[in-house]
Amino acid sequence: MNFENGKDLNRTCWEFEYKASVLANAAMAKKAYRQQRADWWQEKQQEVMAEVKESGIEISESVAANYATSAGRGPQMVVRSALQAKLQECHGKIREHLQAVREYDGWFQVLSANPESILKLKHSDWLFFFGEGT
Repeated sequence: MNFENGKDLNRTCWEFEYKASVLANAAMAKKAYRQQRADWWQEKQQEVMAEVKESGIEISESVAANYATSAGRGPQMVVRSALQAKLQECHGKIREHLQAVREYDGWFQVLSANPESILKLKHSDWLFFFGEGT
């Protein structure tokens, strides 16, 4: 038994039975959702990249730059840090969603190959297949 604050949490032990075909359909729905999110983030990434090309590149040169000597630093291209952060966020979200697409596709394949099997799901399993926002 699992206790939290002196209370027995049966819900951590509960199991729910589902046909594999139902789980396969849920996996396919989750896969489609994650693909949609990956596509959305790829579109956002393209927008950020266009913004970088249009206005994100700056030239920075040391005030002390002296072309006759080696004093100071030469000109450098600098990408605004806010655009860099947006680009990194897009990249991370695309990777996260595409990884989930592959995982749900794998579950769809396994479950579709065994449609009549009855499987026991714990709370976290149910959330994986049916939970919103995951």
